[in-house]
Amino acid sequence: MSSATITTTRKVMNKFSRNSEIDEFLEQQLKDAGYGGVDIMTSPVGTRITLYVQRPGLVIGRRGMGIRDLTEKMEKKFNLPNPQISVVEETTPELNPRIMANRIAQTVQRGTAFRRAAIWTLNSMMNAGAMGAEIVIAGKLRSERAHFEKYVAGVVPKSGDTADRMVRHATTDVLLKMGLYGVQVWIAIKNAVPPDIELKEGEAKPEASEAAGQRAQAVAPETATKQAPASPSSALKDTPRSSRRQLSSKKEEEIASEAT
Repeated sequence: MSSATITTTRKVMNKFSRNSEIDEFLEQQLKDAGYGGVDIMTSPVGTRITLYVQRPGLVIGRRGMGIRDLTEKMEKKFNLPNPQISVVEETTPELNPRIMANRIAQTVQRGTAFRRAAIWTLNSMMNAGAMGAEIVIAGKLRSERAHFEKYVAGVVPKSGDTADRMVRHATTDVLLKMGLYGVQVWIAIKNAVPPDIELKEGEAKPEASEAAGQRAQAVAPETATKQAPASPSSALKDTPRSSRRQLSSKKEEEIASEAT
């Protein structure tokens, strides 16, 4: 392996590690604002950072003081060249697993029972339009022995390309008196994968209906010419036995009258 390849690999790994550190830092700083994720794009002009939060007002602050302080902290801590932060509001936070996992952790930390918090969050995700959702809470839930409980609703694909494209996953933890709790959330998005076949319902086009009528008119005389007239013998075969007897009796009467 050449030195250029090693240098490129090291640059990529350093970039990923820096992005993960930024993500952890923002999650701690913006926990109350409903932090849902970050996109980091590096360009020759500077570093563009896009934050996805549930309550953007808490991030921006009064007269933009909050976002200015956050920009200065990130520039000093991570040595980012000219960072530009933009805040995007999550329109449907119930379909963001990071927001939902942090919501469960905060609710349990306030003293609410973990089962009640998990079931309430699960119902809110399904009501928001998710195809399926799954929540796993692990730790010393009811006793000194650690175990986990799982709550599932709908359909959540577990493997394959469908799961990679549809399912979003997030993990968080919260420290309580009993110990450390781990929270995992999976959400299957309905419209993440477009359907292979789309059926469109509607009225037929007038051109198609006229063409179909012309074809039917062209086929009708051909079928009429192909049908041969029915013969007397076939007509007799088609008639029932009672009518046959009546016909034979009438013929015998006509023959007898002619003979006399």
